[in-house]
Amino acid sequence: MDNPVRKMVQLNPRLLSVLKQLSRDTGLEPDQVINLALFELGRKLGLVKVAARDVAAPAGVDLLDEVEPAPPPRRPPAASPQPHRPSRPTGAQPQAAKKPRDVLFIQMDDGPMVPIRKNVFLIGRGSKCDQIIQHRSVSREHAVITRERNGWFIEDLNSANGTWLDGDQITKHKIAGGEEFTISNHVLQVTIRAG
Repeated sequence: MDNPVRKMVQLNPRLLSVLKQLSRDTGLEPDQVINLALFELGRKLGLVKVAARDVAAPAGVDLLDEVEPAPPPRRPPAASPQPHRPSRPTGAQPQAAKKPRDVLFIQMDDGPMVPIRKNVFLIGRGSKCDQIIQHRSVSREHAVITRERNGWFIEDLNSANGTWLDGDQITKHKIAGGEEFTISNHVLQVTIRAG
């Protein structure tokens, strides 16, 4: 069998400049940045399917840079006497019921759909995060999902590799149902359902 011949490809200087900047920003080698970009392109075109599976860490390797202490146990609040509430006069109308709030569901890669039951939901590599992604390319506190008066938002927390939507890096974005965000090489799908 003949040895394959490697061909040199001349890159556009502007593209080479972007590649070098991405390499500096992410801490990855240029060929790793190219591989990640090709992977994302293949995934978006439907040529690559991501299958989630649990893989044990190699022996002697800690996926986190340092062990973070467990939070102290919470004590239940002490019972306090209830204030006196005056009774409603006869014929008074009850207050209007609160409008049900939409529920946000997330799915990381091909994992299960998870409802977000908090107003602040932290995503990252750190043990204090609500959604933990144990990969060195993910920052300890990478992104946060928040419920605000006018809807759900996702915000990047100045992570090393950014949070992306449709090939664009985002800082803060109002979530619409059916969107797919990219955190490193992980895909975060979001669905909004009426509460």
